[in-house]
Amino acid sequence: MTMQHHMPNTPLVDSRERLRTSLRHLEAVQAGGRHWALAEAHHTVAGAYRELGAWPSALANLQAARRWAQAGGARDLDIDIACTLVETLAGAADAAEHQQRGGGRPLREQARDVVFDTAQELARVADAQREVGVLLRLSDVLDRFGDRDDATQLQMRALQRTVGETPVTTPRAVDAAASRAH
Repeated sequence: MTMQHHMPNTPLVDSRERLRTSLRHLEAVQAGGRHWALAEAHHTVAGAYRELGAWPSALANLQAARRWAQAGGARDLDIDIACTLVETLAGAADAAEHQQRGGGRPLREQARDVVFDTAQELARVADAQREVGVLLRLSDVLDRFGDRDDATQLQMRALQRTVGETPVTTPRAVDAAASRAH
């Protein structure tokens, strides 16, 4: 585990204790084998690693959490984890950029892919209020990357859902996701 930098305002001792507690919980949950419980436990472990700035470990646990959520058909949980994954990729990209100029680019590209995939998955969510919250969360990360056009498209979609309109599919996002798939 590589300690890159510690999240501000969180005492290191508390973060380490939170990691130990979440790892013990994950170990206990593994015996039960319930997909959603494993997804949540990995999500919690990832959060503890993220607090410590241990980006690779956080990302690995988020990937595992998504696999468990998808295996259990827990779409809402998977979307929550995808949002955390995007935010964690953004943090890891920032840390990599501090180490070497351009070092964060692959992580930002991966985050964009997850954003666009998640935005498409949201079209199947029935809860408009939840969709709005997730769209705004995803747009924040795109905005952080300087992708103002795509961030604005997601914000517009959120606004359309807020006023009860059926969102128009954003051509840029669909085109971007299609081009990354090839």
